[in-house]
Amino acid sequence: MPHSLSPTPLNLKRRIGLLVARLIMAFFVLLNRLRPSPSGSEAVSHHRYGADPAETLGHIPRRAGSPERAPIVFIHGGGWIVGNKALYTRELLAFAEAGHPVFNLEYPVAPANPHPGILLSLLDALRWIRREHPSVDAVHLLGDSAGGNLAMMLGILCHNPHLITDLDGNPAADAPLRCLSAVSLYGILDRLSFLRTGFPGADLMLECYGGLAAFEENVGPELAITPMDLDFERHPPSFLIAGENDRLCESTRLCASRLAAGTGTVSSKIYPGEIHGFFSMSWRPHYAELKADLLKFLEAHDALGLAATGERGLHVDVEVRP
Repeated sequence: MPHSLSPTPLNLKRRIGLLVARLIMAFFVLLNRLRPSPSGSEAVSHHRYGADPAETLGHIPRRAGSPERAPIVFIHGGGWIVGNKALYTRELLAFAEAGHPVFNLEYPVAPANPHPGILLSLLDALRWIRREHPSVDAVHLLGDSAGGNLAMMLGILCHNPHLITDLDGNPAADAPLRCLSAVSLYGILDRLSFLRTGFPGADLMLECYGGLAAFEENVGPELAITPMDLDFERHPPSFLIAGENDRLCESTRLCASRLAAGTGTVSSKIYPGEIHGFFSMSWRPHYAELKADLLKFLEAHDALGLAATGERGLHVDVEVRP
């Protein structure tokens, strides 16, 4: 079955649920705007990478004098239906302080832009980065929740370029950039456990993104919307993270097990007592530990940093906590 980019039709109940979700998100965006701007945010520049009004990105340059490291491409979460890149600027500044330029991506969401539309938009963002920043040929991909899903999917696409052709129908399609690593922060990595564990709003999110057919136990390649649905041979070095009390924890475990059974590098860590979203919650007990773990993983797989020191790539043994 071919891919369809037509908006997903929703019944009245689903449309009301979507409206409520977007009102809640608008409230959080407003609260974020009322907070004092963090130090360093004045350096952020904003750009368009496509024709859709939502196809924008924020560029955070690395701090002057910091070690030169490869850029991070960050993809926000929101169940593929809501979200806003501005909610993450405060957290992403820490990576720029450590030497990583950051491209913080916005994208058009479902149901107006269902699968594979979001992935196609994000591939266009990578092409924009390659075109506008010619010195950049490799990046780290990082995302949370649905953004973790998209980061992992993009990483897999970049390591298996024929899958990009399957998405956009272009026989000459190739990976826009090399993917040095992919990091999923409590990502939606398995479609069936996402539904089974009762993640709030999972049915609405999945229907908006994949339609009713995405609820079937087995789906065709046109509905391979998570890594567990996708048939692939290679993947980038991957770090899969979740909180113990997050209903997406099982999704992370399942995907980590699948990747570990292959030949690529995968690390996984389950943080005891943690909940969904703790990457952005400075009051959570493992907030600082997570940031340190992320920087350690990125450093171990960073081409620019390793070239500067003459070191070879490292394998990071990160504790897997049941």
